[in-house]
Amino acid sequence: MTADGRTATRARRNLWEGRARVVEAAVLLTASSAAQRWIPMPRWSRVLGVAASVPDDWQGQRVEGLSTTAATLIEYRVASAVRRGARLLPWTPSCLAEAAAAQVMLSRRGTPGVVVVGLRLSPDTAGAWDTHAWLLGRQGALTGGPAAEGFSATTVFERAGGLLAREVDLSPRGATRD
Repeated sequence: MTADGRTATRARRNLWEGRARVVEAAVLLTASSAAQRWIPMPRWSRVLGVAASVPDDWQGQRVEGLSTTAATLIEYRVASAVRRGARLLPWTPSCLAEAAAAQVMLSRRGTPGVVVVGLRLSPDTAGAWDTHAWLLGRQGALTGGPAAEGFSATTVFERAGGLLAREVDLSPRGATRD
């Protein structure tokens, strides 16, 4: 086989692998959405990880300018597949469904992230709280990052053998994902 033939074969394989990741993401988004709607969270939340302590330097801090940088090719591909998979569905998956789907995908690839659940006072209703979930990779948010603005982390979920919340580098960076 010529070099051009190998390149074309590799390109086709990469295309199909990318499509398979998007289908995987759409299936996981569907399952996560269904679980969120019909199953009590304590019964399915283990896919997120184990609830852990919010790092001391995050306590009481509001998210401002959260980086959306993927540190590895795996993080980038998973985040991209979840975004693309969500666009294929006839509904808009919740932030928690997106974080859960991406966490499962990362875990299957041996690099789980940290799911963060945050709260903020609702600007629309006096005394009510808004909730939001996002998934952090090594250098920033992989899902839910831009919408996390103004939220304070209240719970983090970590997977055994995976990234710990205190290991996440949240120093400011330019957004590098599409």
